[in-house]
Amino acid sequence: MISDKERKLREDICHVAKMMYAREFIGGPAGNISARLDEDRFLLTPSKPFKQLLRPEQLIIIDSTGKKVGPHTDANMDLTPTSEVPMHLAAYNTRPDVGAVLHGHLSYCVAMTAAGKTIRPHVLTEGMLFLGDIGVADYATPTTQELGDNVAKVVVDHDCVILPYHGVIVASTDLWAALAKMEVLEQTAQINCLVNQMGGEKPMPREHIAGMLALREKMGMNLPSDANLLEN
Repeated sequence: MISDKERKLREDICHVAKMMYAREFIGGPAGNISARLDEDRFLLTPSKPFKQLLRPEQLIIIDSTGKKVGPHTDANMDLTPTSEVPMHLAAYNTRPDVGAVLHGHLSYCVAMTAAGKTIRPHVLTEGMLFLGDIGVADYATPTTQELGDNVAKVVVDHDCVILPYHGVIVASTDLWAALAKMEVLEQTAQINCLVNQMGGEKPMPREHIAGMLALREKMGMNLPSDANLLEN
């Protein structure tokens, strides 16, 4: 018998998957979602099924090594964990504060990286507040441990990590906070695209950036990498 916490997490993951699909953050069988059950167990989406059609009983539990563990259900017995497990574990193993991880193929974020452009949160106050500095992982083939290792180096002090030519990974305290960051991240990337088309960014004064970072710290969302926003 599952706990109320696990039942709620299963329902929330399925709800978030539908919202990610509606926002075009995922398509077809792509994308994946996970949430922390306890210190050593994580609930996540299986490989291959369309995430927006998932049922709560299809979700899978893995341990901190990525091994599928019970209890199994009739619905998930023959399913395997998402092939992007290394990325998810990279966030959980380096950040005890992380309670959920989302991975999506956000169009504007991918377009910016494919064009060799940097996504600057400076163009949107909410970008600086909710995202902080946006990390970029070195490229590696999707699903590989190498990609997980590359993400680990960046997610340790970034909530949002760009995967060049691939997508993004967002880590936060819970599913809904992670989804909020993902929505702000894609909006920020879209604004960057528009600004670049208009001839480039008119930089915000440094003191205004410092004010946003002070507000971010006051709200308890600051990370060591925030200082990077003052240097660029």
